[in-house]
Amino acid sequence: MSESLPLTAEAAASARDGELRAFLLRFIGLTLLSGVTIGMNKVLATLLGLHLHVSNFQLAAISSAETLAMALGTIPAGYILSRGNPKHLYAGVSLSLALAFCVLPWLPGWQWVALLMFLVGLCISLRIVAMSTVFLVRLPELGQGKAGWYKGTLILGMQFLGPLCGNYLIAQLGLKAGFLISALMFAILAVLGWHVLPNNTLPSSTAPRKPAGQAALPGAASLRQLLRLPIVRSTYLFEILASFTASSVGVFSILLAIRVLHWPAHHAVWLMAVQGLSCVLVLLFLGRCVLASRHREQLYGGAHLAIMAALLILGLWPDSIAYLAASVLLGLGLGVNNLVNTDNIARAPVDKARVSAHLTLFGMVGGTAGALAAGRLADLTGLRNVFLIWLFPWLAAWLAFHGSRWLRRAPPAAVSSLAPTAESAP
Repeated sequence: MSESLPLTAEAAASARDGELRAFLLRFIGLTLLSGVTIGMNKVLATLLGLHLHVSNFQLAAISSAETLAMALGTIPAGYILSRGNPKHLYAGVSLSLALAFCVLPWLPGWQWVALLMFLVGLCISLRIVAMSTVFLVRLPELGQGKAGWYKGTLILGMQFLGPLCGNYLIAQLGLKAGFLISALMFAILAVLGWHVLPNNTLPSSTAPRKPAGQAALPGAASLRQLLRLPIVRSTYLFEILASFTASSVGVFSILLAIRVLHWPAHHAVWLMAVQGLSCVLVLLFLGRCVLASRHREQLYGGAHLAIMAALLILGLWPDSIAYLAASVLLGLGLGVNNLVNTDNIARAPVDKARVSAHLTLFGMVGGTAGALAAGRLADLTGLRNVFLIWLFPWLAAWLAFHGSRWLRRAPPAAVSSLAPTAESAP
């Protein structure tokens, strides 16, 4: 009898581990396919705008409409999800998106395309919140080592595999067929989500599955309190600049390749894909190397220099090899920027949920503003000059947060800004 108890416990633990592995594989597969669909649709929407002979600003409006709607829909989506069922929400929204993409290629003008893309963004915000909530609820069981898998997989689909798939579909089947296949993929995602996501409503009682002491830890919560901390100010600034820049390059990289490099349309997507792959490689494989390095602050400042170098190349050297190199530099710089910013906030004495909400909102608003501003400036000054203009806020931020420290060889700001919390550390 006594021998059977350890065996029973071991079997139960083994079954539990097997269930977690199965859930993780299914969930990551769903995330990857979802990211591929979103990334593919970015290419489809951009090429649809070109098909309608829109201006640079109109193209930016089509692209930013989705991002703006995602920003506006994030908080309501959380409220809806707290009272609903993630499986039902995900499936229903995916089917709505399938219907929307059946309609998109037959719309008569860019204004209607932008409006429908706005509605698409609202739907996608519900999908993202549903999936991220399910993942966060299961994360304590999966282990913190898997914390980056969701975002890394989503970016891999959105910025690398998705654009390539959209490009291939258009090249082989045409624009309208590409939208119909995208609609079919959303319908498939509805079915897969129905089987992968949990059946029960996620109650508010799931919130304490975060580390038990996190809610009780003292820390800045209001925006005014947060902005008093140097580490928060620098993180907010560089995350906004990063989203501002990434959205501008994401919208206009295809246009650069077609109009400046004279690439065929089905090759132009490689500039976006190379940038996305470079960023994903940093997020998935270089986190420990960057964050544990004693030269971490130099790598952080160097990443921002790499972003500025990429902008300089895009503005001054219209050459295929140079533009591909700029895409790599931009992806690497954005990846390291995100790694260090995330780790800095994780170690700062702040309300993590509040800062996470701020970063999500600022990132989406910055992305929308970046695309719209780039579109307007491209019409006024020329497309390549936009990237030279973007150098000025980056240079000012670099000099303010890195330049003086590098000249003085002072201790890293991230460590000094967190020093007051050492006394309260256990």
